[in-house]
Amino acid sequence: MIACLRTVRVPDAERARFLDWIAEGRVVREAHGILAELVLEPVAADSDTVVITLWPSHEVFDAWIATPERDALTASDVHRAVEYRPITRYEIAGGYLNLAGLARDNPASPDPTREEQRP
Repeated sequence: MIACLRTVRVPDAERARFLDWIAEGRVVREAHGILAELVLEPVAADSDTVVITLWPSHEVFDAWIATPERDALTASDVHRAVEYRPITRYEIAGGYLNLAGLARDNPASPDPTREEQRP
């Protein structure tokens, strides 16, 4: 499994639209193998946003990059309004995700089954 990290400069006027664009692209990204996408907002003013994506492998990520669906997403006005830095890839060597905790405690989760997963 790999993680891709990218910092982006999101203009304040585009922030809500950028987050909507991420959410709206979820289905097509998942159809091409993405496992997760996290958008980390800076606490300090005038800092970059961080986007972390998780993929099963370099091959799956590379295949996504080459798709017309990705090209269509990046051709949007929202995508063009954001300044992207280079993507850095990382091999996931360890760690964990508490999936039950994430499903239970994340009120922003767009997963419609989140309520069903509560203990």
